[in-house]
Amino acid sequence: MTLFRQLLITIVLLLSLMLVVVMAINFQTTKSYLIDQLRSTTQDSATTLSMQVSDFMALEDYTSVESYVNAVFDSGYFSEVRIHAYATDENIVRSNAIKVSGVPTWFTDVIDFDVPTAKAVISNGWNELGQVYVTGSAGYGYYQLWLASRDLLLSFLAIGAACVMLGGLMLRWLFKPLVEVEKQAEAIQQRRFIQMKNLPKTRELKSVVESMNRMAANLEREFAAEAQTAQWLQAKAFRDPVSGLGNRNYFESQVSAHFADADRTYDGLALVSLLDLSKINNEMGYEAADNFIRTAAGVLEKHLLGFPNATLARLNGADFVALIPNIETDRLKGLVGAIMADLHELVGARISYSDAVANIGAVVIDVSVERSNAMAQADAALRSAKQAGANQFSVFDSDTGQQMAIGRMAWKDMLEYAIEHKSFVLRRQAVASANDLNILLQQELYASLEFEGKHYHAGYFIGLAEQFDLGEQVDQVIIQRVIDAIAGSIDVGPYVVNLSASGYAKLSFVSWLDNKLQELPDKLKQKIAFEVSEQSVLGAEDHAFLLAQTLKRHKVKFGIDNVGKQFSAFQYLQNLMPDYVKVDPSYTKMAIGKESESFFMHTLCKMFNSLNIDVIATGVETDKQAEILKRFDISGLQGYGIGRPVDFDN
Repeated sequence: MTLFRQLLITIVLLLSLMLVVVMAINFQTTKSYLIDQLRSTTQDSATTLSMQVSDFMALEDYTSVESYVNAVFDSGYFSEVRIHAYATDENIVRSNAIKVSGVPTWFTDVIDFDVPTAKAVISNGWNELGQVYVTGSAGYGYYQLWLASRDLLLSFLAIGAACVMLGGLMLRWLFKPLVEVEKQAEAIQQRRFIQMKNLPKTRELKSVVESMNRMAANLEREFAAEAQTAQWLQAKAFRDPVSGLGNRNYFESQVSAHFADADRTYDGLALVSLLDLSKINNEMGYEAADNFIRTAAGVLEKHLLGFPNATLARLNGADFVALIPNIETDRLKGLVGAIMADLHELVGARISYSDAVANIGAVVIDVSVERSNAMAQADAALRSAKQAGANQFSVFDSDTGQQMAIGRMAWKDMLEYAIEHKSFVLRRQAVASANDLNILLQQELYASLEFEGKHYHAGYFIGLAEQFDLGEQVDQVIIQRVIDAIAGSIDVGPYVVNLSASGYAKLSFVSWLDNKLQELPDKLKQKIAFEVSEQSVLGAEDHAFLLAQTLKRHKVKFGIDNVGKQFSAFQYLQNLMPDYVKVDPSYTKMAIGKESESFFMHTLCKMFNSLNIDVIATGVETDKQAEILKRFDISGLQGYGIGRPVDFDN
């Protein structure tokens, strides 16, 4: 219960207590007053009646005496008027049954009203002739007591309601700084380090706000320092200082993780060798050589922007390497040709030493080709290009099979058919708790396209779907397929759905997802989660923020995949505040490697944990890896060592 409600309830209770006490005092006072008034009235009436009938009693004119009794009884609120005559030992009585009108029955049952009876002696001279008895009316007492109590209660209720409303308004005004402090504390808990600019006037509240501001500033500096440390370590270990690209260590870690993925399809592997770099360095100086390297790296980066999952690195002085997933021979030839054309333009800009700029060798490999064999084939293609002369390229086709022989328009037709007929098959892979591998944290879902009896997993079609601007429709069909599947599942979940960059980058998709989640019951929303890749977040952080806010509004979990693969600052995490991150498989391999590399993993996990973000290590292949990773403050493990993807219905 909030402090505001507690204080408001306290005010109501105090007013109620005061009402009860005042009403009790007033009730008792009113009751005593009415009894005294009735006692005085009855006594006066009894005394007056005794004097009036004394002469008639002496004459034994009881008819006149009875007339006076009737007159007195009719003139006041009496329940009985009685005269006892000593001479005859008889009573002259006028009485009426007690009737209480205008008063609730429960009131008369609860309240005990003592009706007074007054007495007076009838005398004539020294002789006593009789006795007068006058009893007051309880109905009159009850009625007057009820009116007084009711009016007082209504007055107190009206005054109390006004006081509660006014007190509530005053409390809200007084609590305004506390509400802001509460929002600030909640923001800090979410690692958004906001500070209050308007300080309250109250001394105690002002001191609290100033302390909160200082704490927020300190936490913000600590997080910034941790992020800078992680970024510095990442750059130190994996970034080439001249080109700004990944270095050999970076490429080795990325390629190792990629070739360990059994779901990979067809990859392009390209080697770029700059010519005459040593001559530039010797004759024109290292600054000219560095400029040549940086410019060439910029050309490569520009052309690989359209391939979000590509890995680009500088192997040594003059050699670059690029791994491009899911690309066929014709597209690879077009890409290499465009790169070669742009590199040749460096001649006109006088960046290269001579007309000889570079050679490129590339090869298309399938899932059966091992990593060492792939590099050997790419090296053979590069040698072939060098033999052909300067500024030449060579692309080898490694017999990629029938799938890549499918034309682009044929793929488009297959995707449109799959969207129309909702022909996607689901698989799931377990994510286990790092502390207990028998406990499932979540299950990641993978969708395969089914066409003419063949299954093509996402590696085949998702990139093409984005190229054909069909990513949004594919995501919508898959999400609906997932909802239908988990609605009948007894597993707790959550089931994780990966969203394509071209999907959530559209406001129409986010709006559709918002409406779809609005239709789902809370129990079903707890069984679903969504995640996006770090690469797509860096390209569209505003859209990712909108997506994250939409999911948080529905209390649906949100995660980021492949974190750490890109060379970027980690400040985007503070804006998006995902529920969890999945560290790139390359870091999982580093965590069990050299001490320097494992230290980087420690730093990375510490930064995530400081933001209250759960960390999941991917690419876990052995029990030994799982055991070592428990030391890194990691909450979950995913990989073939935990469980391979299986059909959803298994």
